[in-house]
Amino acid sequence: MGLKNTATIGFLAGALALGATTASAETILKADTSGVGGVNHTLFKVLAGVLKTEAGITMQVNEGQTLTRSALKLGAGRIDIMPAPPSVMQHMQAGTRMYRKNKEVAQAGAKNLRLINSFVGGFWHLMVYDDSPIKTLADIKGKKVFVGPPVGGAVVTALEMIKSFANLTPKDFEAVKLPWNAGVQAMLDGKLDMFMRPAGMGAATIDQIGAKRPFRLITLEAQPGAPGWDEFLKGLGRTPSKIPAGTYKNQTNNKQDIVANALTSQLVVRAGLDAEIVYKITKTMFDNLEKMQKSAVVLKSISRDEVFSGANVRLHPGAIRYYKEVGKKIPERLLPNQS
Repeated sequence: MGLKNTATIGFLAGALALGATTASAETILKADTSGVGGVNHTLFKVLAGVLKTEAGITMQVNEGQTLTRSALKLGAGRIDIMPAPPSVMQHMQAGTRMYRKNKEVAQAGAKNLRLINSFVGGFWHLMVYDDSPIKTLADIKGKKVFVGPPVGGAVVTALEMIKSFANLTPKDFEAVKLPWNAGVQAMLDGKLDMFMRPAGMGAATIDQIGAKRPFRLITLEAQPGAPGWDEFLKGLGRTPSKIPAGTYKNQTNNKQDIVANALTSQLVVRAGLDAEIVYKITKTMFDNLEKMQKSAVVLKSISRDEVFSGANVRLHPGAIRYYKEVGKKIPERLLPNQS
């Protein structure tokens, strides 16, 4: 292990030890979340309000963040809570993909993350303007396609989706990588041929783009020579689903259901966060779930029934306390490692 990585891991351990001893005095939580338009962003903004009024917990939300970087911050104890897609957690735990250059730091940080719950974090929207010649993913050959922020996990998913359903690689089209908000603006400015974005059902981001010009959503279907769902579903946190007909009023093909990839996300905290605080977060969220869903329709994908589906982070003791109280059976794989 190099000197730089050794020092970084030493700092990581020190930060976590400090966090563990001072967590009981915390009343303010530092949170990272992704950009406007997704379930992750909406959940954190709404949850912050509920925690403030119902539990006396202040959550300072830093939005528009790249979650792969936020995961390192959480592992180092620099933030307290964030949304974490299973695919990001998988690569962090293994030190692969976006973490391969800092493998030891990533793996050390991954050991210091704990789960509250998992939830459907939205649906991949593959959006083109109605006058576009693009009818299927195979038609993006030679086109400009927004695939997400430069170093985010969304890019990995988007490129694997295109490979699985169209058998195309970035050699065949221009993969445009920009921060989320910049990607929206590029689509509004007519600089993109397709806009790919994970977002909640009825997302404001999609309505924002669609308000300028009529649009279509591309349905996921394997083209000749492409492996399709079997290959794509090897990635964590993915499942076939549908964006129901009529979801978007300015969508010209809104009389049909759009086959889409539904993605799982997770509410994750640092391991050293006080168990009483985590218990309050968990209980407050589920006690007020209907209220939260009424304030934001995209949160209807969050369910009390599917709180562990696709999860790949071990539960925090504070969350375990809540689930035991309500009689929820906890999968063995998510219990704290006793070894």
